[in-house]
Amino acid sequence: MEKLFRLTENGTTARREISAGIITFFAMAYIIFVNPVFLSAAGMDPEGVMIATCLGAAVGSILCALISNLPYAMAPGMGLNTFFAFTLCSPAFYAYSWQQALALTFIAGGIFLLITLTPLRSRIIAAVPENLQYAISAGIGLFIALIGLLNSGIVTMTDGFPALSDLGSPQSLLTIFGVLVTTVLLVLRVRGALLLGMLATVAAGLVSGRIAPPDRIVAMPRAISSVFGRLDFHGLVRGGGLSSVLAFLSLLFSMTMVDMFDTLGFLIGAGSQTEERGALTQSAGRVLTADALATVLGAVCGTSTVTTYAESAAGVSAGGRTGLTSVVTAFGFLLAVFFSPLAGLFTAAAAAPTLIVVGMYLTSVIRKVDFSAADDAIPVFLTILLIPLSYSITTGIGVGFISWVICKAVARKRAALSLPVLSLAAVFAVYFCL
Repeated sequence: MEKLFRLTENGTTARREISAGIITFFAMAYIIFVNPVFLSAAGMDPEGVMIATCLGAAVGSILCALISNLPYAMAPGMGLNTFFAFTLCSPAFYAYSWQQALALTFIAGGIFLLITLTPLRSRIIAAVPENLQYAISAGIGLFIALIGLLNSGIVTMTDGFPALSDLGSPQSLLTIFGVLVTTVLLVLRVRGALLLGMLATVAAGLVSGRIAPPDRIVAMPRAISSVFGRLDFHGLVRGGGLSSVLAFLSLLFSMTMVDMFDTLGFLIGAGSQTEERGALTQSAGRVLTADALATVLGAVCGTSTVTTYAESAAGVSAGGRTGLTSVVTAFGFLLAVFFSPLAGLFTAAAAAPTLIVVGMYLTSVIRKVDFSAADDAIPVFLTILLIPLSYSITTGIGVGFISWVICKAVARKRAALSLPVLSLAAVFAVYFCL
């Protein structure tokens, strides 16, 4: 492990990495049960999707470990799976079969992979202005905390507006208990506070009856053949005319953009706190390559786009520094194929306290931004605001770039308007139009 992951060089230990990997897995474990619910709406076999979800997450996380040696884990992305089921496969929109939607995911992943293997990769990463990097980190912090609040039921969407739910409900009380325990442990500087807080929340849920104990420990899965390798490349371009080709290309462009910039946004947010700009550019590039490969292989396994998870920040906050963290998370997903009843103990309410606390850590980087200059403050503010409120990292980054160019042009600060910055702003403008 020392030779493969360079633990001493990265100032960590195997014990700390294993603990961080366990925390990351349980922060992400909800996808094992949520992804089949969404993709079954497209007509896919839920049990086959569950196995494909675990395999896609394991393959992506191991690729990240081997290619980048960074503690980031991957799995089929939330938001991307709803796009798969309710846009690509919906009769009201594109009306593709789920087999065709897997083929589209495969092609978009292939395009993403080609981008990561060219010099364009490093230019895109280096083009993100420093203040926007801090804004992305803060926005993702709020985004992660919002996910925790929504998943726990403390915040609900009522008539399209966020609102506090009944704080006296068992699920809300369980989450509040978990936040309090985790906070106390962090203030006392107890090592492994996040993992201990999560375990305490699960224990409280079992005692209170909010979390049901599993009726069995091992559950043997059925064959994955119902979804594995079922890609259908026929009929992806409807009609055959120029308009059909353009519609097809715009769809691939959008899918590639979302996967690339969701991942890049998280990497910038997580890395801006700990890495120098040159090191960040190099390491993020390797993760993007792993992410693209994971999307391609995930489509073959039978699941929607695999992407780097923002919940990886939970493991990083717990001390994870190398790919060993990712490998531990990957083994968690592989074991979940057979031990899925145990994974069900870690409900959204159990993971929510960790996500809320980790959101605080990421948001704290905003102190590095000087808000006295309006041409810096406005793009930063819009980026921070729109990542959580639009529920999309890509949307926040896009608005940030476009507003950055507008503000710097009005302020006549030509040095801040490099060709890569202008090019990315133009790409995002096209993305929003499409």
